[in-house]
Amino acid sequence: MKKGSASKTAVAVLAASSLLSMAAGVAPRPAARQQPVRSSRPIQLSILGIGGWTPSELALRMAPQFEAYARKRWRLNVHVTEASAPFTALYQKAATSLAAHSSQYDIIVSDSQWLGAFATPQWIVRLNRVIQTTPMLKKAEQSWIAPIIKWSYQTYPYQSNNLYGLPQEGDTLVLYVRKDLLDNPKNQAAFKAKYGWALPTHFSQWAHLRWSKFLQIVAFFNDPKKGFYGLATEYSKTYDFMSDHVMSMDWMWGGQIWNHKTHQVYGVLNSPQNNAALQYYVHLLKYEPPGANTWGISHDISAMTQGKVFAALTWSAVGPAMFTPQMKNKLMVVPPPGHMVNGHFNQIYCIGGQPWVINRFLNKQQMQVSLDFLKWWYLPRTQLEFAKLGGNPVLKQVVDAPGFTKIHPWYRAYKYMMVDAHQRDFWHNPDYAQLLEEQQAAWTALATGVIHSAKQANTYTACQQQKTLYDTGFTNKQPPASCRNVHL
Repeated sequence: MKKGSASKTAVAVLAASSLLSMAAGVAPRPAARQQPVRSSRPIQLSILGIGGWTPSELALRMAPQFEAYARKRWRLNVHVTEASAPFTALYQKAATSLAAHSSQYDIIVSDSQWLGAFATPQWIVRLNRVIQTTPMLKKAEQSWIAPIIKWSYQTYPYQSNNLYGLPQEGDTLVLYVRKDLLDNPKNQAAFKAKYGWALPTHFSQWAHLRWSKFLQIVAFFNDPKKGFYGLATEYSKTYDFMSDHVMSMDWMWGGQIWNHKTHQVYGVLNSPQNNAALQYYVHLLKYEPPGANTWGISHDISAMTQGKVFAALTWSAVGPAMFTPQMKNKLMVVPPPGHMVNGHFNQIYCIGGQPWVINRFLNKQQMQVSLDFLKWWYLPRTQLEFAKLGGNPVLKQVVDAPGFTKIHPWYRAYKYMMVDAHQRDFWHNPDYAQLLEEQQAAWTALATGVIHSAKQANTYTACQQQKTLYDTGFTNKQPPASCRNVHL
């Protein structure tokens, strides 16, 4: 997630029609900077971020560095202000402001699934020409660690050439495990005697571990009588907590969630592979603490940091919260398991992280300052500082630099996973909220015992999502008549 800089004036000059041109896909040429204008009155730059989410909060913590950089480079008196909302409320807060054509927020931390919802009504700037005519942004875009960065954080439609975002931070699901328990000689001897193979104690041994093998480790450490469990994952109905994990299992089991070009869901999501993957994921609850069928990210963190579980499958971004003083010498972060399908090892997980988007309704000065901030954000030294504070950068210069994986214990797994072979994104569709609500309702119903069939859960989801996309004109195929008899 990060990039460079270029020259500029205190009050940047953009063409009078620049904002409308950007929204239509024709970005203005960056203004040539004249002699900088000194101003005692600060230029306000407002960023709307995610409350309680470390990578988003780090960007605001680093804002004084941008203010100092702007003073030194451009003699600009910039003051960055912060607004935030929890992830569950952030979209609505941003959309309400943008729908009113307000310039309340200059830069917004979005989710990749929101790009379509923000771009379709032309609320955010289409960035193609902005990037092409801003050397430091163009250089940064050519320096992402993998193509998945562009497809996930920038494009709508997905994998198109229409760019609406820039990565604020990268993220991936990783596995936090109790290294102290793995290294224990008694555990090693007992495990080998029971299962006939050695507990993996090094990163390389985990890199190609299958779910079938991992589940043996989970079962070995699972001890409910002592209040200790093998695993913590996510099943919460909140936002996309369960969905990120289930879709990861779908891909690893050889399934797909939809056809992102034709928007066909029925017959794709409710496949035998996906039914097996969903059932497998719900089966993991056997090794998780009581009540885990409603757990989200914070529950995983609490269970691990309180010493209640052997492993937690959650995000690299929560690394700073996982490595408490009590746990920092007990944990190891490794790639999560994969699954063999027709002789191929699938290790595919839902990409996390968020892009920045730029409000289309800014005046010329605010537009330029917003671009200045992003140019500063992608400077390698800015990204290195972000990494040192615990953020997840996406620039090759930073991630591939000697010593990067030593900065924090989770960076080796983050770097290993943040490649196209291991990451996949979903939707980027304006109907994302409805699609998400439909599958979360069905999948959490299975996890909480309201229904008992993965096939029923996936069929209901496919029927509902196909209808949603048909009703909004994204597909010309209605759900089959049989869907009328499918209920939760």
